[in-house]
Amino acid sequence: MNKARLIKKGLEKTGRQVVLEDGSWSSPPFYAVLRQKWKSYKSDFEFSETEIGRVSADYCIYIGPYDHDITALSDDAVLRVDGFKYIFKKKETEKLGGETVYYSGIVRKIWEDESDKS
Repeated sequence: MNKARLIKKGLEKTGRQVVLEDGSWSSPPFYAVLRQKWKSYKSDFEFSETEIGRVSADYCIYIGPYDHDITALSDDAVLRVDGFKYIFKKKETEKLGGETVYYSGIVRKIWEDESDKS
């Protein structure tokens, strides 16, 4: 079994069910790992009040399977996980021997007002 499939099986065991959305397109559910990215030089993880409401800079590291190419998504694409929306701030293809084995990136949680959720 190739490494990309082994990684995908590992994501299915350890990851959470996610969906990618880009415009009117939605992917079928699949498994990926999201891990909170903590700042190494600063510890300001509380909400901030702005003129448009409460905001938080919640960043996570995304690791997803080889068969869901996040680099092909537009800048407006979102990741849905456990009822929350995330936007991609960085998207990368991870290769081994010229073969894509997984995709990684940095995502930021979007905090919506309850009335904004669909």
